[in-house]
Formats: sequence, C-alpha cells, structure tokens
Amino acid sequence: MLTIIETTLIYSVLLGSLYLLVSLGFSLICGVLRVFHLGYAYLFVATIYLTWFFYHTLSLPLAVSIILMVILQALISIAIYYGIIAKYLKQEEIIITGLLLIALIADQAANRFYPIQSAVYLPTTIIPGSIAIGSTNIAIQLILAAVMGIIVTALFVLFFLKTKTGLAVRAISYDLNISKIMGIRVEQIYIFVMVLTILPVIIAMLMIAPVWAVDPTMGWGYMYTAILVSVLGGLGNIRGTIIASYIIGFVHAFASFIISEPRLMNLAALVVVVIMLIFRPQGITKTESLW
Repeated sequence: MLTIIETTLIYSVLLGSLYLLVSLGFSLICGVLRVFHLGYAYLFVATIYLTWFFYHTLSLPLAVSIILMVILQALISIAIYYGIIAKYLKQEEIIITGLLLIALIADQAANRFYPIQSAVYLPTTIIPGSIAIGSTNIAIQLILAAVMGIIVTALFVLFFLKTKTGLAVRAISYDLNISKIMGIRVEQIYIFVMVLTILPVIIAMLMIAPVWAVDPTMGWGYMYTAILVSVLGGLGNIRGTIIASYIIGFVHAFASFIISEPRLMNLAALVVVVIMLIFRPQGITKTESLW
C-alpha cells in the first residue's frame, strides 16, 4: 500500500507539472482575450504532425523541422487572430464556432494524411532510459518534461510580474478600456499573446512525444484537461492554473493507482471541478485578473 501511495504522489507532481504546460496557453487566452478558445486542441495536433511532415515526409533535419513548425504555428495563430477573433470580437458565437472548426480541420487533416496506423514517432528524447524514485521506475524524459513545465511556468510568472510588456498584458486583463486610454497598444498585445500561447504546448508535446502514444485525436484529450484546469483554477488566472494543475494531477494519479482504474481519470477530475464550482463558482482564484 505504501508503494501505491508513493507512486500516486510522484505521478501527482509529474502530471501536475505537465498540465501546467498543457493549460497555460488556454488560461492566458481566457484571461487576456476573453475568448473561450475551443480551437485550442489544434495546437497539440499541429505540433506533432507538422514536425512529422517536415521531418519524415520532406526528410529535413529534426531541428530544422521543429523550427519550421514553430514559425508556421506562429503564422497560423496570427491568421486566426485576424481572421476570426479580431473580426468577430463582439460575436462570441461566431468566434467559438470558427475556432472549433479549426480544431476539427486539424484533426481530420492529420487523420487523413497520417492515420494512427502510420506510427508517427518523433525522436525528441533528450535522455533515454528510466530512473528509480523509491520503488517507482519513471522515464527520464517524463521527468525532464515535468521539470520543463515548472521552469516555463516560472518564466511566465516572472515575465508577467517583472517586465513592461507583461505588466501591459496584466493591465488589459484587468480593464481593456482603461488600458486603451493609457496608451497600451492592445492589438499588438493580443497578437503577442496568441503567439506566446503556442510555446508551452509545443514544449509539452515535443517532450512527451517519445514517451506517450500520439494520434490525430489526441488534441481533444489535452484540451479537456486544459479546460478542467482553467475552470477549476479560475478562468484566465495563472496562479489558479498552477494550483489547479496539481489538483487535477493528483486526481488523475489517484484514479490510476489508488482506485486502479485509469478510465476514471477524467470522470473523477470532472466531479472534483463540479463540486468546487458548486461552492465557489469563480474557481480557486478570482477570474478578474491574470495573476
């Protein structure tokens, strides 16, 4: 029993740290653009399959493939902002529908050209093998992914608290109209946030691609987790996102190792979020601020 508890606690930290990367971008978009980004799922699919296209189909070096994927993702984010979000900012139903369609297009395109039978695999392993923590063997790559989650989150927090651009982003999250009066270039900040939100997802997917299976529909599972984390933490609040990531990580680990039923992971997390919202509808932290 002690071994099971130990494994549960270890994976609570590992999963929670990974969920930081999965959820940071979604939380930022909710907090700054005030948009519930249902198209967020496309980022996970695009990261893997665009890299695979450049690396496998075009036979480019892996490093070059990753750089091209990042550039293309940034251009897609800017196009989404100008083509959907900025154009229909006051028509939420059009934004939600348009973003959702983008995720569906990415899903179907990946499934058409690289179905699950194609065995897509990115050799982005930094350190192969596993290491024993107590009585639990864990892939070193998974540990590195969790460490990256903590580092990236810390850098995001420092950026928003200590830099001029970060303070401008926070000001917009507090009050858009006052930010415009103060001379903040809102349009540029919005574009910056759209591009910034792709980075945690890209890091997460490249780190876990050699460890966990990938398939064209994987984006929906990760987006599901991002939504649960963001709603539990308080939509748009990064501090709440940090706390909620580890809570959901613990719930998933509890379902997997204590209950021994991994299929209950998402159901258990959903129940926890619903119970929280009954007693605290705004989530763990207030949703009016980014931090």
